[in-house]
Amino acid sequence: MNNEIKLILEGVRKGDQIGGPYELSKILANSLQANNGFNKDDLTKRYLEWWKEDAFDTGPTYASVFTNILKGYDHEKAVLKTHQDFDENTAGCGPAHRCMPLAGFIKIPTNELIDLARQEAKITHYHEDAGNGSAIVVLLCRHLLEGKNIENACLEVSKNKELHQSWKQVEKAKLSPDGYVYNVIHSALYFIKNKSTLEESIKFSGKANYSSIIFSVLNELILT
Repeated sequence: MNNEIKLILEGVRKGDQIGGPYELSKILANSLQANNGFNKDDLTKRYLEWWKEDAFDTGPTYASVFTNILKGYDHEKAVLKTHQDFDENTAGCGPAHRCMPLAGFIKIPTNELIDLARQEAKITHYHEDAGNGSAIVVLLCRHLLEGKNIENACLEVSKNKELHQSWKQVEKAKLSPDGYVYNVIHSALYFIKNKSTLEESIKFSGKANYSSIIFSVLNELILT
């Protein structure tokens, strides 16, 4: 496993007060390494195997999707059924928590990361906001790994034509400890830009454990 992915995983570990996002991030990292890149089918199988064995702290959307698969639904129908059962409220931050190793797999060109982040999110979360939120987080991480500071990393994402509207949603989002992906990113960036400590971010996140994970990874990359 390369140093960039190890650095990202360390950031997830430090910010994750429960453990599910850290385990899922490791599963993604191992799949990337085993397949020399992103393989959606392999990753879905690995997520399913973890669900069948001893999964915990996955979030309700992930849990519903893989429960549906075990009931006999094929994967795409399981994702759509969850989206419908949840009244289309599948724009949570679960994918944004687990997707960051994509940025650290340097063999993946930067211009492919948006599509892959969206594909990864769609394994469990049907709502397009979940995929776009993941893409924003992955690109921020990649730009920081390339040596940009956080201001320039944010500027690069804001100028990206595919993510411009989503970035506007992040900017307009709430400073909130809830799990809506744009609020989570907005809150993580608020604490980054105010040079807050990890402890302050964790205290804000509380038991829900949302924005502190993204804050922790970004902070880890900034300080390295």
